[in-house]
Amino acid sequence: MFAVPTRIAAALSGLAVTLVATAPAQTLAVTGGTVIDATGRAPIADGVVLIQNGRITAVGPAGQVQVPAAATRVDARGKYVIPGLMDANLHLFLNADLETLVKYEDRLDEIVLEAAQIALRTGQTTVFDTWGPRAALAAVRDRINAGQAVGSRIYLAGNIIGFTGPLGADFRAMFAPSVSKAFVKRINDTWEQGTGRELLWMPPDTLRAAIRKYAGLGVDFLKYGGSGHVDMNFAGFSERQQRVIVEEGHKAGLTVQAHVTSPESIDMAVEAGVDILTHGDISGPVYPIQDETIRKMVARGTSVSVLAVTKRHRDAMAKHVPGGVLTPYMTVAATNIRNMAKAGVKLMVSTDAGIEHPVLLAESPSLAADTVDARVKLGEGHFNALVALEEAGVAPMEVLKSATSNVARAYRLEKEIGTLEPGRRGDLVILDANPLESAANYRKIRSVIKDGKVVDLGALPTAPIISSQKPPAPAR
Repeated sequence: MFAVPTRIAAALSGLAVTLVATAPAQTLAVTGGTVIDATGRAPIADGVVLIQNGRITAVGPAGQVQVPAAATRVDARGKYVIPGLMDANLHLFLNADLETLVKYEDRLDEIVLEAAQIALRTGQTTVFDTWGPRAALAAVRDRINAGQAVGSRIYLAGNIIGFTGPLGADFRAMFAPSVSKAFVKRINDTWEQGTGRELLWMPPDTLRAAIRKYAGLGVDFLKYGGSGHVDMNFAGFSERQQRVIVEEGHKAGLTVQAHVTSPESIDMAVEAGVDILTHGDISGPVYPIQDETIRKMVARGTSVSVLAVTKRHRDAMAKHVPGGVLTPYMTVAATNIRNMAKAGVKLMVSTDAGIEHPVLLAESPSLAADTVDARVKLGEGHFNALVALEEAGVAPMEVLKSATSNVARAYRLEKEIGTLEPGRRGDLVILDANPLESAANYRKIRSVIKDGKVVDLGALPTAPIISSQKPPAPAR
């Protein structure tokens, strides 16, 4: 149903390609470009990246890498070759408005696939979905991994442990009275999968059993609510409960991250031993993260996904939505990002992005702010986040690592993805301009290669549902 043939010629968008009649399709050589491998090593001029059977087998200067005569060559002269980009925290199904939930209740997987294809089209070869409908996400993940569909590689958490589904108190409970109780229950159960607010009441031993059960449902990592979502000033799980969640996640071989929104929830999660602080730059409307907590992050190797937004975006929020809940949060977050970067915390690009709904956007009361260097627009937010990190004084190589190797390391996938090194998956992006000179250059994508196959960018998304909707024409 979702299988899409790869049309290599269209995807190359002007890159010269030499095809040898006897070339095995599984061997690809990207030649002539400046290779920036995201390890921190110096770029390689006139470099070669050789990919065989979906894995990188050699990287180096042209004179040191032997390209098989039968290889398919991608001429990247004058271009810049980087690893595939990633987002450490997004939501492939973020369209939890009531109309979409009702209309597409049985087609959640199609919307997830649409989102995965938008992400891939914009250079994100791997994404980490930190809250969404587990079964639909897993189905699309598995189809993509099996080669039955085209899209970003997906790793998923399913529900945020301790949170409700979309029509519950942690998100949009105000919609619930407009539909049947049965519908509300179905939708919330689709997300919660037995990990809703009832877990907040559990003593540690009972909670341990619930976490163990959920960890066995095919999720790729765990995320729990260290603080509230609607009530961001409230703490979530206790310190004892948090340690149990982390312990059980690690026993299952999974990384564990915490949703945090206050100085104390951040510190509690670090003390609990989490691998990742989700939007760990968000510490409320007044107080930045304490230096003591930042020192703990560095000492314990805690990674932080940050919701970096540009100064233009913050200025637009202050002008157009001065009373908005997140307006002061983002000002404090900018300070936190600078402080963490200076201290050496491993930062990661994070957007909370999903498919932008054109109709709802047009009706949004915060439209004037939302459309200035958008954060939560899938396919745009990660580009703006990279610029925002540059504005925060993050070094150019660290900006690149924030969307590549830092993410892979935090999720314990550094042997699979994140750098251009032998043994890693053949995921890379070819840019028309040097990203180390300006973060704006990450937008200048010439080609995307995933698992050693050139992606037909012009064909994605193949069957848009949300992104293709049109707002009504303005009345005359």
